[in-house]
Amino acid sequence: MVIKEFKLGNTTIEVDDTYFPKTKEENQNIYEQFNKTACEILRNTDN
Repeated sequence: MVIKEFKLGNTTIEVDDTYFPKTKEENQNIYEQFNKTACEILRNTDN
């Protein structure tokens, strides 16, 4: 669902909340997955 719409010149920007977490549990799961992925990336980079 579009929750906000902006107009910049001829461009329209719509903010859609379809994929935003709806609960604290969803937010926590996303946060944990993000951290897990970031750690994997850091472990696999050449320094």
